[in-house]
Amino acid sequence: MMMTVLTETSLDRWTTMIRSTGVVGMVTIVVLFTSLIASSSGEPPFTATAEQAREYFVNISGGLAQAMMAVTSLSAIGLIWFVIGLCLLLGRAEGSPPWRSAVALVSGVLLPAYLLLDSSWSVASFGASDLDLAVASYAFDSASLGLANIWLAMGSFAVCCGWVILSTRLVSRWLGWWGIASGVGLAICRFFWTLELWYLPYIGFWIWMIIICIQFVRKPGAVLRAAEGRAGQAAELS
Repeated sequence: MMMTVLTETSLDRWTTMIRSTGVVGMVTIVVLFTSLIASSSGEPPFTATAEQAREYFVNISGGLAQAMMAVTSLSAIGLIWFVIGLCLLLGRAEGSPPWRSAVALVSGVLLPAYLLLDSSWSVASFGASDLDLAVASYAFDSASLGLANIWLAMGSFAVCCGWVILSTRLVSRWLGWWGIASGVGLAICRFFWTLELWYLPYIGFWIWMIIICIQFVRKPGAVLRAAEGRAGQAAELS
């Protein structure tokens, strides 16, 4: 009887974690893109000149844009929660050793780390009125290349998650293929980072994340049963 109670409690906790991960993920993505849109109005392309970069930093030096940058950093904490919750679930489904889930975890937390640690635009816009053209160009290019580099981490995260989804059927298999396709696309776009083709896999990545969040919120029990079933099969094989 005691063992039954403990098992039910453990399953309830996993179900709560799955639903919470989905809710946190959806809220975080909404907050993140709201703040990015509000703080990046009039943003020039990656190939912007020094004059365009300085003008942009002056335009976002106001109070609202600065507040939205802080909100963007705050949303990074929500992304950490989501990535950890998702990877814990993937690891449970994957079984031992959960090496793909571990790679997904490390790759996934690099994005919020970038949002928290890269302060190039915040620093440049804070003192934009006295900003030298060369410094403005350096700050803009540094942030742009940082974003392009983080596509590789995002791609690794999406590919590993998609791979585990395909092998475990934790959620629909087409979500696994979607994750792999968007991840590979992001990695390829790093080599052509000045072209605007990167928007396609980038937007696809975030839509994929939203769909996973919806699945977690709507069907946490079904997701957990799929993970438990796969974990049980792995235990029998070992």
